[in-house]
Amino acid sequence: MVLSDVSTDRIIHLLSESVHVEVPSADTDLMESGLLDSLTLVELMSSLEEQFDVHISFDEVEIDNFRSARRIAEFVNQRSKPKEVAVGFAA
Repeated sequence: MVLSDVSTDRIIHLLSESVHVEVPSADTDLMESGLLDSLTLVELMSSLEEQFDVHISFDEVEIDNFRSARRIAEFVNQRSKPKEVAVGFAA
C-alpha cells in the first residue's frame, strides 16, 4: 500500500508553521509577492526534507518549483520515494 500524495493544504500549513509565511492562496506567487526570499527558501527546503523525507540538492533546485504552494506540492510529490507498507504473506 502506498501512502497518499502531499496536498497543497499540507504545504500551506508547513509554510505557516515552519517558515512563518501566510499564503493567501495555493497559486500565490511566493517569490514575486516577496513572501519567500532566499533565506526563507533554504529554511523551507530543510522543512520539506524533514517533513516529507525527500532530498533536495541545491544544484537541482529550480526556483519555478517553489513559486506557489501548488508548485511546491507537485515538486514534493515528484521527489517522494513511495512508502510501501509491508503486507505479510504466509508461505
